[in-house]
Amino acid sequence: MRSFILTLVCMVMTSVSQAQVWSNSHSWNAQWEQKYADWVRTEWTTDFFSRQTLRNGQANRYYGMNKDCADTVYAMRAVFAFEQRLPFAINDPTGGSTLVTNEMTRFNKISNQDLRAREFLKYLDKLVSTRSMPQDTYPVAMTRKTVRPGGLILATAVNHHSWTVKDILPIGVPYLVYNSRAGASAGFALKERQSWPNPGWVFEGNQTPNGHAGFRDWKPISHLRQPAWQVPGYSEEQYKVRLKDWRKWAQKRLALQTESNEAMIQRLSRTVCEGLVIRVEAVTEGVNYVRKNPRCMSYETYDTYSTPNRDERIFDDLVALRSAYRDVLSAGETSSLTPLTHKQMEKIFPYAQLSNKEEARRMPIQVVDEYSLCGIEYAQGKKMEMSEAKRRLFLG
Repeated sequence: MRSFILTLVCMVMTSVSQAQVWSNSHSWNAQWEQKYADWVRTEWTTDFFSRQTLRNGQANRYYGMNKDCADTVYAMRAVFAFEQRLPFAINDPTGGSTLVTNEMTRFNKISNQDLRAREFLKYLDKLVSTRSMPQDTYPVAMTRKTVRPGGLILATAVNHHSWTVKDILPIGVPYLVYNSRAGASAGFALKERQSWPNPGWVFEGNQTPNGHAGFRDWKPISHLRQPAWQVPGYSEEQYKVRLKDWRKWAQKRLALQTESNEAMIQRLSRTVCEGLVIRVEAVTEGVNYVRKNPRCMSYETYDTYSTPNRDERIFDDLVALRSAYRDVLSAGETSSLTPLTHKQMEKIFPYAQLSNKEEARRMPIQVVDEYSLCGIEYAQGKKMEMSEAKRRLFLG
């Protein structure tokens, strides 16, 4: 009889264990939020889903998962919750009256817990989007305590994009990890940038709390069903700063140290180059899609494979680089740049005192030379570098 009871208890415990995606061993509190931030800072890398093995040699249980921008944001929080056996919950984007949590029984037929967690992540991918984020997050004040690794930046519905915050650099600039729809279809790797997205693009169309854009953090599970303004720590200060002042205001609030002119120019140059490299990949994906599907696209497909938003972001990053270089020129601080950096900036912005378009009009076609930055082979036998890409982009 005793043996029968023990067997029955084991069967019930196994059934309960498999009736949820994972069981909770801990609860979220300030200490776990700090551990989450530390984990994002050290482990949330662009190869998180593309590396087959971990640093310790073990197989990566998340290898081969495709994530777009919204999927990436939600996966960051869900993966940590699974790894540490913490609760995970979001509002049901389909309008259901109950939360979507790790205690759901949809995957109880899968006995392997790692596979169950993968299926749960795939299920989230089908549910979530940038439209669901305002229900699960809230805007925070611009301080290093509240703008932290593990949070996110959300753009308005006009541009429907998001970034995860991997870290805030000592100079007050965000280190962002993200992806896009086209990026998700191209492979498993994520993308990164160490610079500000253009505030005019992030807040486009609605720089108010109702636009939901800017830095945000996760609602505590106990506040998920409440409006964002009722969450402790809610702040509207991001919406009260003029867009032309926003970037400098935010960086000043978050900075621990001043960035040198050389470091600033190098960082902004890398951001532009990364955008150009990614654009080549995106265009290639679009061209290949059209070759295989030579018919009229749906709006959603066009939105996935077209480049206007990416082009605008590259344009914005070039303007930011040009503005930084102009500030160096205006302050008479060109000696703070290395001779090579100065020559590179002169090649890209030879008439920095003029308007963007007038400068581009005066520039001849640029060729690759010893002062070129970011030489890219964009098609077989065809190369372009940053100054020529800038010339064409600024000319429209």
